[in-house]
Amino acid sequence: MDRKNFQFRLYTVVAVMALLFLLFIAVLWDLQIIHGAEYRQNSTKRIAQIETVDAVRGEIVDRNGRVLVTNRSTYQVTLKESAMGEEAERNANLLKLLEICHSEGVTWTDTFPVSQTAPYVFTLDQATNTQKKAFASLMETMKWTDPAREALEQIGMAPEEEEQTLSGFVEEIGNTAQAVQDGTYGTSATVDGAISADALLQTMREYYEVDPSVSDEDARALLGVLYELSLRKKNATTTEYIFATDVDVQFISVVKEHKLKGVTIDATTTREYKTSYASHLLGRVGAITGDMWNAEDSYYKKNGYNMNDLVGIDGVENAFEEYLRGEAGTQAVETNSEGKVVGESWLVDSETGETLEPKPGDNVVLTLDLRLQEALEESLAKWVPTLTDQTEGAAGVVMNMSGEVLAMASYPTYDPNIYKNSTEFAEASQDPLTPFVNRATRGTYSPGSTFKMITGVAALQEGYTTTTEEIYDTGRFQYPEGQKYPYGDYHPACWYYLEYGGKHGWENISEALRDSCNIFFFTMADRMGIEIINEYAAMFGLGQPTGIELPEKTGYVASPETSKLLGQEWYGGLLLPAAIGQGDTLCTPLQLANYIATLVNGGTRYEAHLLKTVKSSDYSQVILEKEPKALDDIDIDQENLDAVKYGMYLLGTEGSVSSYFKDLPVTVGAKTGTAQVGSATAESDAILVCFAPYEDPEIAIALAVEHGGSGTSVAAIAADVLAAYFSADTSAETVVSEGTLLR
Repeated sequence: MDRKNFQFRLYTVVAVMALLFLLFIAVLWDLQIIHGAEYRQNSTKRIAQIETVDAVRGEIVDRNGRVLVTNRSTYQVTLKESAMGEEAERNANLLKLLEICHSEGVTWTDTFPVSQTAPYVFTLDQATNTQKKAFASLMETMKWTDPAREALEQIGMAPEEEEQTLSGFVEEIGNTAQAVQDGTYGTSATVDGAISADALLQTMREYYEVDPSVSDEDARALLGVLYELSLRKKNATTTEYIFATDVDVQFISVVKEHKLKGVTIDATTTREYKTSYASHLLGRVGAITGDMWNAEDSYYKKNGYNMNDLVGIDGVENAFEEYLRGEAGTQAVETNSEGKVVGESWLVDSETGETLEPKPGDNVVLTLDLRLQEALEESLAKWVPTLTDQTEGAAGVVMNMSGEVLAMASYPTYDPNIYKNSTEFAEASQDPLTPFVNRATRGTYSPGSTFKMITGVAALQEGYTTTTEEIYDTGRFQYPEGQKYPYGDYHPACWYYLEYGGKHGWENISEALRDSCNIFFFTMADRMGIEIINEYAAMFGLGQPTGIELPEKTGYVASPETSKLLGQEWYGGLLLPAAIGQGDTLCTPLQLANYIATLVNGGTRYEAHLLKTVKSSDYSQVILEKEPKALDDIDIDQENLDAVKYGMYLLGTEGSVSSYFKDLPVTVGAKTGTAQVGSATAESDAILVCFAPYEDPEIAIALAVEHGGSGTSVAAIAADVLAAYFSADTSAETVVSEGTLLR
């Protein structure tokens, strides 16, 4: 009986076990075979996000193929507050990130307008308008204006009315900080300029729940990062927070080792400058600012840009943005529930069926000759500081006969990589010599005697003199006895009379140009009148746009209209100095170079330009080739042109600058100018224009040195540039681009 019971129980257990085993097998079959694919897909729980992939920007090269600007693969760090956890965890992570930055020497983006070290003061005077607006907007949104206002009340700076506009509040803080820095604000010993900034920092510490044990310096750094995150969270700015750029592998390794939440490291490219020259021409790239985006008829909105895009801010980078930009791609990035990327795929255009991969930008070939650019910049740096003790800035332009700019330099200059170093950038921004200003296109100078060729050509062409007529220089301008003199007691003198008490005697137009005889050109102006002088000055491009692709000033030429524009009164005596480039006539070095090229090429004024060609991203195709564009054609009789050019030849070979040019392999025609700047104690601006070779001109040069004294003194710079152009074998230095067939 017991045996039968045991067997029954055993069989029952075996049956149950077998049934369970079969059930287990059925479940596995259902999971893995019948619904396996479905469950595997569900297990990954993919989350798809559409991302824009920036295109690689095109290169910028000089006329001989030397690379000026290219791209370098690098990494950038972005922060996403939503993935950082609660306040305590977030703050600890960010403090650790900042600690790593300090140890690895990595700088990060911090536009919070409070000094980074004690005593803490507002630094709005160093902020851009966009940054000021973002700061004010966030303070108003977060109600952080109150503690700062209370602090201002304590130091007697509160507004008289209870309410104050946002812009006024920002301006008030800036004024307070500036007054403290200048040592001109208040007399109380308790006023150190830090009180209002301290109040704001304390409020922010409480809001962001920063641990009281965190030092003031670390807290300021942390608050700077949290401020940047808040700007984006509260829509004070819409640009993505790129915490740090161009970080190295060592930094990446340390960050990944600590597994910091919300810290993302992405591969990207950065602009790399392969030269330290031509900074004013090349420009830079940067994020689209609010002002650029919100401008009326915004280029970026019209052309499908994203507000986070990097674009050309100035220089060539901005001028040729449409070619350099390329086309961004669009891809779907799938991540699982842990945030790990499990799939990437390019989207497809529904209309064309084309895969939306990024297309690199085209390459821009400039008219610039880097070798000549180097020679010009190095010569300016060598000679300009030696001219006078008042010398400030200078500029030079080298052009060929069809308007191509071969070199353009402004002194003082800066390294184009300065934008990546906030300290160096801040120092350069405060430099009273304004190194960021391109004096070649934005600096306006009185041309002085370099204007005399215009007066001479006008007089010859309009029949007011001949190539052989001689005018007698008596030292001062006056009419022959018995003729009524129309300029009252005004008898302007020739420079030779003023300096040496002498006179040039009888001179024709070529000799007058060689000796820069004022009396000859006063006589021509007296015969012609201001209208004819203005007409020819305009035809030669003075007071007119040159057409250059960079921002430029056009200046103006002395005339009744100019006097009215300047709120001054025109009277007859102003005619005489206008004929020798004095008075209200102002022009840029670029205009001067273009004027000389126009003169010596026979009278065709071409549009000045930096663009030579645009080539495809692999350099295999020419997308665009810039053709010379004539803006004006001046009718100059060959005899008259020869007489004017011969006067410049005499100065270059016999006159005051001949010693600088005598060892060159070519003959040079030149004209100097000494431009008065209004103060009796100030040195005059030094101007020089020249061309070479005299027999068959190839290039024209214009130089201007602020308070440089005499135009003769800058001839050494022109000689250096001419030597570089004519002494080197340019064909041997042409760089062959990748993919070019060799034979």
